[in-house]
Amino acid sequence: MTRMLEPLDVARLDEARQAAGVAAVSEHVRPVVGGGVACRGEPGSWNNAAIGLGMGERLPDDWGDELRSIVAWYASAGIEPRLDLVPFADPAILRHCEAESFCLRHFENVLYRQLRAGERVVAAGARPGIEVRLVDPGDDAEVRRYSEIAMSGFHPPGHVFAETDFALSSRIVKHPRTRSFIASVETESGVVDAGAGAIELHGETSCLFGLSTLPAFRRMGVQQTLIAARLNLAIEMGMRVSTISSRPGEGTERNVRRMGFQTAYTKAILVKPGPGLVPSQG
Repeated sequence: MTRMLEPLDVARLDEARQAAGVAAVSEHVRPVVGGGVACRGEPGSWNNAAIGLGMGERLPDDWGDELRSIVAWYASAGIEPRLDLVPFADPAILRHCEAESFCLRHFENVLYRQLRAGERVVAAGARPGIEVRLVDPGDDAEVRRYSEIAMSGFHPPGHVFAETDFALSSRIVKHPRTRSFIASVETESGVVDAGAGAIELHGETSCLFGLSTLPAFRRMGVQQTLIAARLNLAIEMGMRVSTISSRPGEGTERNVRRMGFQTAYTKAILVKPGPGLVPSQG
């Protein structure tokens, strides 16, 4: 019988996965004393964050010096320092953050679903005619199409993406631990791309991310179909658990709960605003 994972188990697995994954696609990375990494890209990019802090050994008494060094590292590039803190981190980290005037920006839930060998996940309630294809990472046109759909869900309609956004997305899609999918819907005028989503595979852990459905195709079951396709791939590849992150109460959270996910823990996203410093997206 498979042992049920505790929230701390999920945190250890998923924070290690996220730290490795974000570091692998970021232009600048620095390890952090006490565990975790600080990652940096273009100002405003989603990967401008320090991840997995305080999840290693106990923080030294002078860890405040390390935090000030991280702050300076981000500020030197015009980036607002951001720390994604797990509730299981060394509690001393909060004292150091308070001393450096960090403030709470928002919360983020990490949900998980344990996977069983041989099970088959079905997108219950999805309308007929939704097809899912695996993106060929060697096909630049297909990679860009995926990126256009996936990124659109995190910005208002009409947002113009910079080429640096596409470059970062391309690195993610082409990373050997990533599998990306596009969902299409059959319409009166033909088959049309309707949504996109990806999965990262790391050890026995998998993570669903980049899930987006174009406005004209919402409430058809496109999200559920993409969730099922990625979970089934994870099961086929022997993954033990799958995770996904969501702001509390968002549609993504509601969709994955219907498909067996539950909340493992809630992250606190702390930032240190300053003149001329650009916040990260997301």
